[in-house]
Amino acid sequence: MTDRTGKIVATAVTNLDLHDIARSCRTFGVKRYYVVTPVEAQHPVVDRILRHWKQEGSREHHPDRFEALARVRLLKDFESVEREVRERHGEEPEVVLTDARRLPNTVSYVDYRRELEDPKRTRPVILVFGTGWGVSEVFHPKVHRILAPVYGPKNDPDGEYNHLSVRAAAAIILDRLFGN
Repeated sequence: MTDRTGKIVATAVTNLDLHDIARSCRTFGVKRYYVVTPVEAQHPVVDRILRHWKQEGSREHHPDRFEALARVRLLKDFESVEREVRERHGEEPEVVLTDARRLPNTVSYVDYRRELEDPKRTRPVILVFGTGWGVSEVFHPKVHRILAPVYGPKNDPDGEYNHLSVRAAAAIILDRLFGN
């Protein structure tokens, strides 16, 4: 990730991101939600949250949240995500980046949704969301596709404000790609 000055940083994993994005993934049929952080100190915190929601008592009290959080997998690096998806599906995944910035060669949601709905398509997709001020350009060589940024209404008097939380962006993008 990058910070507001463009410096490469690691951002914090938040409890809200875990819960809310997992629930969006469950709602829109995403099979696995990978949380990637190289910060070792964050792993015990994330593991503790996930362990809590994998207990039988959690299943009984909050079955929907239990089901959503069962999809979450914590890994230290993106290469581990690629490897796991490749092993699970027997095929190289397509890496699709989301970004709030206008980047070259973006694909619209309408066009990419059409591709995903093609019944002949079998290639798995890793949809990448960033936090902070976005995914660092050093990651871009791994990317096959880039989705257009999310903006509000065309007649927005304030211009093109689009500084959404990752939770909000994930929900909007998943709805655009997989919603009814």
